[in-house]
Amino acid sequence: MKSWIEEAGTTFRADLSLFLFYIWSNKIDFSSVEFNEKAEATPGVPLVLFDEVKKYLAVCERIYFDILVDRLATRLEHFNPNKFVTMYLVDAMDGFQFEDFLVEVFQTMGYDVKETKRTQDQGADLFVTRFGKDMVIQAKNYSGSVGNSAVQQVISAKTFYGCDEAMVVTNSYFTRSAKELAESALVRLIDRDELQKYLDDYNQKIIEDFQSNS
Repeated sequence: MKSWIEEAGTTFRADLSLFLFYIWSNKIDFSSVEFNEKAEATPGVPLVLFDEVKKYLAVCERIYFDILVDRLATRLEHFNPNKFVTMYLVDAMDGFQFEDFLVEVFQTMGYDVKETKRTQDQGADLFVTRFGKDMVIQAKNYSGSVGNSAVQQVISAKTFYGCDEAMVVTNSYFTRSAKELAESALVRLIDRDELQKYLDDYNQKIIEDFQSNS
């Protein structure tokens, strides 16, 4: 019965009576089921009493539940929760680790990503491209507020590299003057709250990939 339920899935509920009839008509040994042999020659007499069908349905439900538990356990064996990234893990990263992580984040978002050299980057940490638009990104993993300097750097990088857009990403927050400068220069600012949304999308993608590959 278990093999049938594994194959049938949730349709076992609707097909149980048909399954019992198949067993009986093919004379398959199934000692736990009591068939009424008079049913074949006597119209109106059930092959299996209704209460018995309900009992077998309850058994099937338990078998199906056990199957689901086994499947979940098997899937979880291959799931690595360490792939999940929290903001606290981001806070513990150094500057280079933060840049490397942003590469994964923006790739998850569908961008083509290119890292710059660790030194002499002219204010650019990442280059990302999507829909034909090139964007330069300055990454700031700070414990304090991010000021004008980061915005000025990415403005210079945008001009130097001829990019269409510029962005500063931080795990912290921006000063008011940094926000004002960014607004006037059309620089996108991603602060801690916005970065959390990126993390949520990143972690959701991990779950979706796991589900599709399971």
